[in-house]
Amino acid sequence: MFSRITHSSAARQTVLYSTIKLAIRSPAVAAGKYKHVPYLAANEKPFYITTPIFYVNAAPHLGHLYLMLLCDVRNRWEVLARRPSFFMTGTDEHGLKVQLAAKAKGFEATKPFVDQVLGNFKTLADLTDIKYDRFIRTTDADHLRTVAKFWGICQTNGYIYQAEHSGWYSISDETFYPETQIVDVVENGVAKKVSKETGSEVTFESEFNYFFRLSHFQERLIRHMEENQDFIQPHKRHMEILRELKAKPLEDLSISRSSSRLQWAIDVPNDPSQKVYVWFDALTNYLTSCGFANPDWSADASAWGNTTHLIGKDIVRFHSIYWPALLMACEVPLPKQLIVHSHWLCDGRKMSKSVGNVVDPIAMAQYYDSDALRWFLCENSSLENDCDFSEERLHVTRDLLIGKFANLISRCCSKSFNVERALKSYAAGELTTPASLEKFTQLSPEAAKLYHELVAEFPVLLEQMEADMTGFRTNDALDRVWNVLNKANLFITHAAPWHYKKQAVVEDAEVRKVQDLIIFMGVDVARNVAILTKPFIPNLANKLLDRIGVAPDNRDLYAFGLGKDVSYGKGVNGAGELPITRKPMRGTE
Repeated sequence: MFSRITHSSAARQTVLYSTIKLAIRSPAVAAGKYKHVPYLAANEKPFYITTPIFYVNAAPHLGHLYLMLLCDVRNRWEVLARRPSFFMTGTDEHGLKVQLAAKAKGFEATKPFVDQVLGNFKTLADLTDIKYDRFIRTTDADHLRTVAKFWGICQTNGYIYQAEHSGWYSISDETFYPETQIVDVVENGVAKKVSKETGSEVTFESEFNYFFRLSHFQERLIRHMEENQDFIQPHKRHMEILRELKAKPLEDLSISRSSSRLQWAIDVPNDPSQKVYVWFDALTNYLTSCGFANPDWSADASAWGNTTHLIGKDIVRFHSIYWPALLMACEVPLPKQLIVHSHWLCDGRKMSKSVGNVVDPIAMAQYYDSDALRWFLCENSSLENDCDFSEERLHVTRDLLIGKFANLISRCCSKSFNVERALKSYAAGELTTPASLEKFTQLSPEAAKLYHELVAEFPVLLEQMEADMTGFRTNDALDRVWNVLNKANLFITHAAPWHYKKQAVVEDAEVRKVQDLIIFMGVDVARNVAILTKPFIPNLANKLLDRIGVAPDNRDLYAFGLGKDVSYGKGVNGAGELPITRKPMRGTE
């Protein structure tokens, strides 16, 4: 059996993914314990998902966490479905912006500054349980080889040339913008020119550079987007780029900078007087982790063909125009899809240091726990619209996880009940005979109605969750989870298993069966919800599964379904505390 690479593995930084044979299987599968689960289609190739690599000129913020989290949740879902998957994130460590930031912080050399800031990103990932397969750095040796190889192929194919370049340059974006992408604005009484897309200030500059023949690929880009309507999601982003491509000619792209101005970058192959443009360098990182630097690399033999890039809306143009054109020039297949997320506000306002509302994701995770923060971000986000962070609502979310989820298990694991007996009785068919269900309906008609609703909903729940998760609709997925949890809690409240006297349970087999059916339903809904939410709350979900004694091999989607696993529950009644407790909102302790 092959093991999935984890971010704790030292080998992950150098392994060429094209050589990995992934088989996400457990002993339970090998033994034939579970059959194929409908709706979980197999991948023809491993699923490869990436964040953009993050600039190391400043500490990580909520947007960085959100990007890593969306990728991590999707990656964990693939693993939960036993589909091979590979998740890459990392840092973009070259460029003038980084060089200037290092100088401003008093560093004589840039690399020590980069190493220091890099630690903040890894700390954030570790603290929030982001389980990447590779953390790439653009200073990694195999990435330097990738850049040189990619440049060489583009140049050999005739798509790189030299010329003098004049244009509107943004230091913060490290790119030249065409005249059509520039607007005049006035800020604090000062007139300046900025990029339409990013809002970054630009100045007019002229220098001798290498150029990429971007204009050559305009019709191919249009054709690709017209033939692949799902290439960019949400679809409105797809249409924005398509309209731009049809509206005006593409200008060739400057892909180098003078070494006299930019020192902290990769040398242009065979020309140390020029440095590789930071976006040319950064974009090729996606190929590095697929082993592109390997001399015998091929797209067919790697994970590349099933690639999804998750990016912020401010860098759509780089990924939907520049990157596809560069890949076409290098004769490499395009990624399968670009997923574009919106930005985060705080209490309805744009985050700003001057306003004092910048959210520190590390502080939030340290106080409220990573699971609560992960759940909150996934529940309150949408690809279509900007998202709104509220610490008060984060605190409420944590309380709801305790009151609605953990407490459901607590109620079923009271020492007054017997989970193990309930599961065995269900497995033996004793609890769902016509006579038992009729007795249950007589004793609690409201609870019986909820029971039948839950039984009817479960067969389609996994299909719905699969569609939500593969479509990056995490808010919809968690809405479904809350619906099930709310209904299960209401079921327990109406059924009131604590009302059945101990003597009656012992003496009357039908009363015992009613109580056991109630306990089975409550605890097995909780088991299934814990499995479904492992991608969102990996720590809490596993601890809750520990609390009810679910075996490690029975914690993926192949164990999903009411009564699918009845081997747990031994000795769990009154046996331990819940793994999460309430705490006051930060600052009110």
